Amino acid sequence: MASTIPKLADLLGKDYRFSFVGEGAANLVFEVHPQSAGAEETGTDTKSVLKGHLLRVPKAGTQAYKHEDLQHYWETSVRPLFEEDDLVQQHLVRLTNDIASHLNAALQGDEAGRREDFKGSQVADAEFGMLVEDMRKKNPDDLVLEFKPKWLAQSPNAPPAATRCRNCAREASRKIKATTVANTNTTNNTPPSSSMLCPFDFLECRHDQNALERVLGYLAGSSGSSTSSITQQHQHDRLAQWLRTNELLPRLRTAQLDNDSLGPLDADIDDPKFLLVMTLRDCTCFVRVPATASEPIEAKLADLDKKNGEAKLSYWQATERRLVDKGYYFGTERPYQITDCQLLRQGN
Repeated sequence: MASTIPKLADLLGKDYRFSFVGEGAANLVFEVHPQSAGAEETGTDTKSVLKGHLLRVPKAGTQAYKHEDLQHYWETSVRPLFEEDDLVQQHLVRLTNDIASHLNAALQGDEAGRREDFKGSQVADAEFGMLVEDMRKKNPDDLVLEFKPKWLAQSPNAPPAATRCRNCAREASRKIKATTVANTNTTNNTPPSSSMLCPFDFLECRHDQNALERVLGYLAGSSGSSTSSITQQHQHDRLAQWLRTNELLPRLRTAQLDNDSLGPLDADIDDPKFLLVMTLRDCTCFVRVPATASEPIEAKLADLDKKNGEAKLSYWQATERRLVDKGYYFGTERPYQITDCQLLRQGN
């Protein structure tokens, strides 16, 4: 397999630059700007390989899996669950020794704008990176939305007849943690904001207009969106139609259900299905609605890396145990936190 992986240096040619796009805890993402074609020297169609892709590379000093291991996991465990168009496509690319220094130089130029806890971290000297499909705007007036579908089905550890789904129970727990010492014994009567959404509404909106309006309001106001409001009527209407008819989110829910019957409390750290379902519960969905009405909507899942069970299982179990023992699934926590869970609205 390694012999078929292209070298980034061959694709770049002699003259190129990088610009920093974003980062997570374990990875950095850059845009590649080749100034001259490497294709003449290598026979590779540089434009077709680099166009529409971003370069993802590992951060130094993390315990994350190597990119070659992540790619193998994506190809063998994640990709078979979905249609090709459901996923942000990714491909391995071989890095050379000087690439990290060029990327770190580009990163240094944007240091002031980085998240405070990420400042100072740099690109690792790694053998492989990834070329990842670019889901940003293709045209200035495109609408691009980014959100996490989260737990689209109830936790297997939730008590019978729970009045909150797992995600809404977790949101109530987070709200209590954020409450100051001065009012820890006070019920939080603040209505849920548009930045909070019961993930069950993503499926309920297929046949419920109120749920559809909640989802549209959430997507328009979510911090991950590229616009604070959906201003073009045809984009609003097309997004609403996609929410009512898409097969991507139902397919994701089915994959979540098929890979977890026990829940975190009874999970086996060696069970590959459980680690897969925790990946599926933490992925990101990108929806691109073109400014041109004749162009199709694109909706794809990303952030589908393998989870480190040894590092995460105790945290997942402690979180689930707290939600069960402290009454968050029934709304009996003290002080009570208002949420807008579909289970409560529908009386289970």
